Amino acid sequence: MSYSVFIKSGGTRYKLPVNPEEIKKTTKINVEKYQVLGSGQVSVPTYQELTEYSIEDCELPHRDMHYMESGGKSDPDYYIRMLKKAQKNLKKVQLIYSNGETDDESVSVLVESVEVTEKGGEEGDKYLTLSFLEYKAPSKKFMAVVTPTQPAALQESAPQETNPAVTENKTYTVVSGDSLWKIAKQFYGNGALYTKIYDANRGTIGGNPNLIYPGQVFTIPA
Repeated sequence: MSYSVFIKSGGTRYKLPVNPEEIKKTTKINVEKYQVLGSGQVSVPTYQELTEYSIEDCELPHRDMHYMESGGKSDPDYYIRMLKKAQKNLKKVQLIYSNGETDDESVSVLVESVEVTEKGGEEGDKYLTLSFLEYKAPSKKFMAVVTPTQPAALQESAPQETNPAVTENKTYTVVSGDSLWKIAKQFYGNGALYTKIYDANRGTIGGNPNLIYPGQVFTIPA
């Protein structure tokens, strides 16, 4: 299947002189795994990752060839300069390609990597291996998910343990509405000490202290 492939940068549209054999498009979701007491391992989809595009062994002839695409240039450095300039300046480009059968693809991308290969017996010709990552700028309003913490002044003056009743390890079963902050507040009188509980139960909680589930049994360290 033949592709017409363009890269638009700085208002100029660059048509690749030889159609690459394939353009690979990869879309994944991020999945976090957790161990839940009585249920075994569960998977929690958290977000869709940015789409990746890759082109391998893209030929750039240094002289006109009969198989070149109309509008393409027989000047490898013309394309390499454009790609490396966009990469160096951290600028997005537009990747556009069409196969004449299905929907065209036109997406803003960042040039992640540019690999240039020269082959013996083909002096002057160059081959590119390219990888692109979908470009998506943050909106003007966005929310960062952070673990709750106390103001610095309160952290400095807060005692390490304000509940002397916790003098030996205990266990606690999570109920609906619980958080590590709330549990630490209950046992220690200080929610900022949630890290003590998290560190003691990493094998149960997993990598995200903000995700706990009813029915999990935690060790409450002294």
